[in-house]
Amino acid sequence: MVVKENVIDGLINILAERGVLKRDDADALKQEFANHESQNFEDFLLEEGLVEKEDLLQALQEYYGVRAIDVLGEMFDHDLLIMFPKDVLLRNYCLPYYRDENILFVITNDPNNDELVEILQKYVSYDIEFFVGIPMHIDMMTKDFYQDAPFATDFEENVALAEHEDEEYRLYHDEDKEYRVHRGDGGDNESDEEEK
Repeated sequence: MVVKENVIDGLINILAERGVLKRDDADALKQEFANHESQNFEDFLLEEGLVEKEDLLQALQEYYGVRAIDVLGEMFDHDLLIMFPKDVLLRNYCLPYYRDENILFVITNDPNNDELVEILQKYVSYDIEFFVGIPMHIDMMTKDFYQDAPFATDFEENVALAEHEDEEYRLYHDEDKEYRVHRGDGGDNESDEEEK
C-alpha cells in the first residue's frame, strides 16, 4: 500500500536523522515488518525494542505535523467515547480526546486519513481535528474503556468459580448438619422449645 509505504519511509528518515535508526537498515526493517504479526509499523518498532516510546511520538509529531499524545494513563471523557460505536473506534484506531466548543479533537494513528472525518461525522456534528498517537496504545485504551479483551473477565471462568464456591458451601453445610445431629442438636429443623 503506497500510503503505508510513505509512512514507513517517512518515519525511518526522521528517526535516522535523530540518530535512533540507521538509514542503511531501512530495507531490512521493511522486510522484518512484512514478516511481523503487527499491522502497524509504529507498533512493530516498539514491540521489537527498536525505538523508545518518546522517540516514536516525536517522530510521529514531526511526520504528521500535529501534536502527538501519549494515550497511556490519559483520562478520557466517557460522554465523548460513547458517542461512537466501539468497533468504529477500534477499526480506525481513534479516541475522542476533548471538545472545544464545536471542535472535537480526536487522537488517531493516521491524521492524514481524510475518510476518517467522514466516518466520525456520521455520529457527531462537530468539526474534527486530529492529534496522533501510537496505534497499539490507542487500541489498548479503547479496549480498557469498554472492558474488552484482554481486560474483560472470562465468563466461563466466573461460572466455574461460582460453581466451585457453591459446592464448597454445600459440603460445609452437610458436614455441619451431620456434626449437629451427632451432638443431638438436630438436623435441618430448629430445636423444639422445651416444654414448660
